Amino acid sequence: MMRSANSVLNSKEGKHEVHLDLAASASWRPMAADAAYESDNRLLFKEVIKAPLQTGAICPSSRRLANRMAAMIDVHTDGFVVELGAGTGVVTEALLQRGILPHRLIVIEKSASLANHLSRRFPSVKVFHSDAADIPAIVSHNETIKAVVSSLPLRSLPHEQVARISQAWTASLAPEGRLIQFTYAPFRASAWLQAGLQRMAHETEWLNMPPALVEVFSKT
Repeated sequence: MMRSANSVLNSKEGKHEVHLDLAASASWRPMAADAAYESDNRLLFKEVIKAPLQTGAICPSSRRLANRMAAMIDVHTDGFVVELGAGTGVVTEALLQRGILPHRLIVIEKSASLANHLSRRFPSVKVFHSDAADIPAIVSHNETIKAVVSSLPLRSLPHEQVARISQAWTASLAPEGRLIQFTYAPFRASAWLQAGLQRMAHETEWLNMPPALVEVFSKT
């Protein structure tokens, strides 16, 4: 059921689950490509100016990179898919096009302006304006997390923050669940390995600008 409130306060930790009054747009629709890309560039550039280390990129991920990440998800497995650091929604769109049902997708974005943008763009998806490590405010203990898709710039964030995020989602991931992470710094150690996950695959999207490494980790 579509919520009509502009922002619903989560009762557990005071985090915001963002839902806009878009009853007329109850289902997700892709944006016009040129208009979406231009709008996303402007929005992301503003975020880079405000918080460059938290943003980690000066332009949205390419659709090729987003599609490559989404292709790593098994759409036939029960459970939720969680996207960390959704930004302007390029990967979110790819996940929906891959076949992830909107009510099975949970999107987490720390930037208030980006979270609001995501809620307008994907009104049927749960979008949380929250820190990625605040799992109790976002996911119930009885919800199965089959996959986590992360665009967080973990190699540029403070070490303590990275440790909290990686340890929290490693613990929450279902057995044999997958975690997909892309990075522009492929030669540095991965926080997900340090948190106890195992790397099962990796691919480079050379046509992204800059080229990006996509890593797939599993929980055994």
